[in-house]
Formats: sequence, structure tokens, C-alpha cells
Amino acid sequence: MADLRVEYAGMEFKNPVVAASGPLGRTYESLKRSIEAGCGAVTLKSNNVKVKEPGKRRSSHEAPVKPAHVFLSKYGLKQSMINWEGVPTDFTAEDERNLIRKIKPLAKKHGARIIANIHPDPAYVEDLDMFREDIRTLLSAEPDLLETVPCAYHYLDDSPHPEEEGYDLIAKAMTGIYEAIIDESTVPVIIKANHPFFALTSDFIKQLGVKTVHVTEGPHFVGTIVDIEKMKPLCPGPSVYTYGRHRRPVMNLQSARVKDLFGGDEVKLIASSGMWTAEDCIERMMCGAHLTALHTAIQYHGHGLFTKIIDGISEFLDRKGLGLEQVVGAAVADIVSEEAHDKFMDECDLTSDQIWPEIDLDKCNGCGMCANCIHGGISMEADKPKTDLDLCMRCGVCESVCPVEGIQMARA
Repeated sequence: MADLRVEYAGMEFKNPVVAASGPLGRTYESLKRSIEAGCGAVTLKSNNVKVKEPGKRRSSHEAPVKPAHVFLSKYGLKQSMINWEGVPTDFTAEDERNLIRKIKPLAKKHGARIIANIHPDPAYVEDLDMFREDIRTLLSAEPDLLETVPCAYHYLDDSPHPEEEGYDLIAKAMTGIYEAIIDESTVPVIIKANHPFFALTSDFIKQLGVKTVHVTEGPHFVGTIVDIEKMKPLCPGPSVYTYGRHRRPVMNLQSARVKDLFGGDEVKLIASSGMWTAEDCIERMMCGAHLTALHTAIQYHGHGLFTKIIDGISEFLDRKGLGLEQVVGAAVADIVSEEAHDKFMDECDLTSDQIWPEIDLDKCNGCGMCANCIHGGISMEADKPKTDLDLCMRCGVCESVCPVEGIQMARA
């Protein structure tokens, strides 16, 4: 089995797979299952401020609705869900502290790290003394790290959302939050946000000496799902947050950009959102992440998926003869490079006599997928595909849809 140990925040993680913050980190049973499935770390659900007026909701992000999570398979979006749970007001710093203390012996037994999490509610911005007190409450349980989540979708209902001026407003409001958490924390701090937020705050984060960040996503993934049988949206209103594998390509790009933003190995990344397989996690590591955090996929498949993913990463490394240090960040330089993009486009600027599809009939299973060609470049004859290069546009669709890799775009 490959060596999956990762150095992050000056400490060793037994592997790069983390249970992300959210419902996975809200109960002892869920934390226990994540740890026993082999996670390198578990992250607690972010706590909220103590409600001064019980029964009164201050914003939609605190909605205690039940049910709050709906997977969208029957609405044509597999491996995706919508969620309007928000940040529960009944999970205080004291609740999180007690949960950390309860799970700590099991985490120690299995060599799993514990990441505490605090949500910088607007009330904390207005009352930094309360924020500092809650930080101290969490730290009294002695977690390994402390994560804070100054994401736009957790803050300021009346801010421009998700336009850039909204991020700028939030970034300025977070100054006191950042400084308080650095002052109070006795463990490494992880700042969790998305690329637009980091683009505005990276210099300040560097000045604070924070070298661990978590790249996640929020406001860009809002939308509406309509039940066409009932002719009504699943959630009334302009939008709901969507989670799932559809986030994967965008988050790969955001991770690479944040890695490049902070420069080299000076700042190490956790990345979450859109990962459902070992291959997804490996891909995200190649985009700059040292640790990969999962949540929605575990809600769908159960905690056993952690074990499957960890084993899959190990098998990949063994098959390729690689170490994790060779994987992390391997694709970043080409992702962020305009020069590499331009070079690729130049290399693909080919005439029709320089590129064409070739079919391996020994591999062909006669499925006919390639014959769906919208230009008529491939048709089926006696259950076998035949090319018409006069009609073929050399678009490459046939190569990509063939389920047995029986078509290749040959080059002169």
C-alpha cells in the first residue's frame, strides 16, 4: 500500500482524505463512522452564536427547516443535491466543544486529526468579545486545527450577492474576525473561502502569517429546480444552493488559481466540493490540494465511500509508481498559464488533411454512439461504423463518446 501520509500545518495526517464541515460533523455517530472509515481528519460543523431571542430567525441562512437536503436524481441531476439547512442556531460553541471532547479518544485511537470550525456570523463582527469567547471555548477542547468560514453565502443578507463588490464588503468586515482568531488561537488556523474572496484578501492573509487555507465554493452555485409534475419549484424563491459533482471542474480551476495566488508551497490547501471518487480527489490534488474534503458524496453513498476512496488513491499511486509529493500541484502550472493555453490552441489548429478519425473495428461493439454524428461523418453499415471524411468536421465527438475507446483522431 502506498504511503499516504501528508504534512499539513506542521503536523502529519495519515492520508489526504478529510470529512468536510457540515452535517457530517454535527453528531457523534457521524464523526465516529468517518473516523472508523479511515479519514485522515474530521471537521466539526461550524457553530453559531447563541440566540438572544429564541424562536426568532435572523436570516434565511439560519433556517431550521426539515427536511433540508434533497438529492436530485429523479429530477435529472444525478450526484447533485439542494440544501437550505443554513447554519443551525442550536449548535453553539459549547455544543461543538463537548462533541470534540467526546470524539477525541476515538480519533486518537485511529490517528485522525480533529478540525474545529467557527462560523463568523454577523453578530460576531458586531461583538468581537463574544467571538473571542467562543473561540476560547472551542480551543479548550484542544482540537488539532481551527477553521473559520468567512464565505459570502454565510454572511450579510443585504450584501451584493455574489457580485465582486459583495466580496469586497465582506473582506473588509472580516478584518476584525481574522485578527481575533489569530490572536486567540493556540492551534494552526485554516481560512475557508472561495477564489474571489481569496483574490481580495490574500495579501492580508499572508500578513497574518496564515499558511493553511481551504478552497470551497458557494454563491456561484445557486439555482432553481422545478418539479414539472407539480409545476412548482422545490424551494420557492429565486434560488437554492446546489451541491454535487457538477461543481468539480469549477473547483479544480479555483483550487489551482488559489494555489497560484499564494505562490508555491508557502500556503497549503484543503479543497472541497464536487469530489465523488478517488479519481476526483487525485485530480483535485493535482490542482494544488494537499487534503481533499468530502461531504455530499458521503451523504449519498455513506461513510464506506471514504474507505473506497482512500484505497483508490493508494492503488493509483502504486500503479503509477508515484508519491503524493509528485501528485500535489502537478497540473497547476499548465492550468494557470495563458502561454500553455495559447500553445495548445496553436497545436490544435489543423486542416482536415492533418487530422481524421480512425476506427478500430476489432474493438467496436456496434453500439452506434458514434453514428449519432450531427454532420453525417459516421454511419452504421451491418452493425459496424463507416466514416465519410467528406462530411466529417474533425470535431472529435466520436472519439470521446466511444465507450470502448475504438476511435482515435489520427494526425498526419
